[in-house]
Amino acid sequence: MEKQKSFSALSYLALLFFPLAIFATPPPPITQAQQILSLKEEEAQQHLPIQIQGVVTAADPSWNGQFFIQDSSAGVFVDSRVQPIPTPGTLLRVTGVTEPGAFAPIVGRPLWKAVGSSSLPPAKSVSIEQLVTGSEDGQRVQVQGWVHSARKEAGQWILALVEGSSRVDLMLPRNFEPPISKFLGAKISTAGVPTPKRMNYNLRRLVSVQLWLSSSDDLRLIQPASPDPRSSPPTPIRSITQYSIDNSPGRRFLIQGIVTFHSGDTLYLSDATGGLEVRLAEEIAPKIGDEIEVVGFPIVERGLPILVDAIFSPTGNQGKVVPKSIQSVQQLRDGYLHGDLTRIEGQLVNILEKPSVLKPSFTTLTLAVKTSEGVVTAEFTQIYPEKRADRFEIGSQIAVKGICYTQTDHEGSFQGFFLLVPSLADITLLRPASPFTARRLALALAVALLVLLAVSLWGRHLLTKNLGLQGDIRERNAVLNERARLAADLHDTLEQSLVGLSLQCKTALALIPPGGERAKHHLEVAKEGITQTHAELRRSIWDLTPQALESFDLIEAMTRVLKQSADSAGLDFQANVQGDLPPLEAFLKQNLLRIVQEAGTNAVKHASASQLGLQMILSPEKIILSVTDDGVGMSEAARQPDPHHGFGIRGMQERAKRIGAVLQIEKGVPRGTIVRITLAISPVLSPEISSNS
Repeated sequence: MEKQKSFSALSYLALLFFPLAIFATPPPPITQAQQILSLKEEEAQQHLPIQIQGVVTAADPSWNGQFFIQDSSAGVFVDSRVQPIPTPGTLLRVTGVTEPGAFAPIVGRPLWKAVGSSSLPPAKSVSIEQLVTGSEDGQRVQVQGWVHSARKEAGQWILALVEGSSRVDLMLPRNFEPPISKFLGAKISTAGVPTPKRMNYNLRRLVSVQLWLSSSDDLRLIQPASPDPRSSPPTPIRSITQYSIDNSPGRRFLIQGIVTFHSGDTLYLSDATGGLEVRLAEEIAPKIGDEIEVVGFPIVERGLPILVDAIFSPTGNQGKVVPKSIQSVQQLRDGYLHGDLTRIEGQLVNILEKPSVLKPSFTTLTLAVKTSEGVVTAEFTQIYPEKRADRFEIGSQIAVKGICYTQTDHEGSFQGFFLLVPSLADITLLRPASPFTARRLALALAVALLVLLAVSLWGRHLLTKNLGLQGDIRERNAVLNERARLAADLHDTLEQSLVGLSLQCKTALALIPPGGERAKHHLEVAKEGITQTHAELRRSIWDLTPQALESFDLIEAMTRVLKQSADSAGLDFQANVQGDLPPLEAFLKQNLLRIVQEAGTNAVKHASASQLGLQMILSPEKIILSVTDDGVGMSEAARQPDPHHGFGIRGMQERAKRIGAVLQIEKGVPRGTIVRITLAISPVLSPEISSNS
């Protein structure tokens, strides 16, 4: 049952697609070459069938089996890879498919069979200019022109056929040795099949054309060559394009002159009458300064003379050409200086450097020079990266020697000119640029802007630092004010209460009758405790705000504090002050006074001294304070701060560090101790500068 269902489905599909199979028959084959050539690229890519019959018109052993075939309608290229290659005149039947080809549609995947022989089809007469367009590709054609050059490559002679400004290479049969002297400079007629010589394959664009001849019979002489010009004296450069009854497109000229410039296959030649552009048949050029003889064909491009397809031979002599100067603009308009070595002087206004378009490994340097005739450009091409003309600064006065190249439009009308400079040696510095050139001023301005930017950034840094210091000073002053307020509150409240309690205890002790020894003892203990507490409180109040600084300056406050300590212990005291005290912030004064006070207290308590001294060395940059005694002195270990025994030396060290001072404790000579405090004065910490900030 399932087999019957499958069979029914297949039968249904077969019946459904049977009409389509009938209508999908392949198209009939193309039977004429003209139909193949008429296809567009997209159509040729569809591999349409081909079946044509024609005669072979061109084939060469170097083509690896490929050939051209032509029927009554046109000629077409057959991309065959079958060996041996068919010879021209063979009648073939060819089948294959269409392909787009590199330039025109062709026959691809061919199968061919020789069916006889035939004479070549008649050649269509066309101009070389029409041939260069590519419209006659693959067709047997006939052209006329003048033979300008002959060369042999891989055993095959190639003639350059010229008509006006158009040219084509004639590819002669490989077994043919033409009489070159007979053809060179002659006018001939020839027949052959044109093919691309050079192409831009990416754009499918024809660049140059070559014509393949099938036999020597395809060459026919129309006008004999003119006599060899080397049998006559050289022609002056200025007269090669002037009127002569002997002038003809095939006439060759002999020119003798000095080489003034060369690049690739182009050189410039100068004689006593002028200069001339010469295009050599081969890219082999002499050196600048060589005297040579050149034989070539004169042509006119855009109204300017050029000697083309030239062959040179050196004379063995050297020469030097004196450069000409521009006398007037009319000289330039007439082309009088075209091709001549010319010298200009002026101010360098610009330098441009860019890679060469024609030579990627070269760079082209263009100099714009302001002269009395206007701005003249001079350019030269050199191997990259050679040293460029750095010594020629914009604004300098320079002299430039080069070939005057006149620019014209298609009718030969003057458009402008520039100089082709052979080398950097042809550019001479006459006067250096002024120190105040635009480039230097721009550089100086850039440096000035950088300096201003650096100064502004540094100023901003200092301003930020100064604002931070002002904030620290305000914070410290606020702390000092708070300490003063707290000290005043303690003095007015707690200290007065302790004084009252002490008086009450004293009164109670006086009122206790005899026999109350026990009660009296307790009151004595309470009184001593109150007295001790009162002393500690007064010391704390003193630490919060030294009242001596409120009544006296720092020098007198230090003197009074040490003298009071010395008097209480029966010591002699002396003070020595050198210089004037600079303005100081309150927190500096307070910490210096505390360090001096602590040094004096230590001398009184521990030194067993008889004398106490204070020495001050004061200046706007530095303060040096020294507290001395003649006591027993201190050991090295005792002079070091000990975190486990009191706060004397450690407190002095911390206070000195807090204000940026250096504290030194040294052994006196011959005995005693010296405590020295050194404080460097920072300008930003003085009250005048702080207030102005």
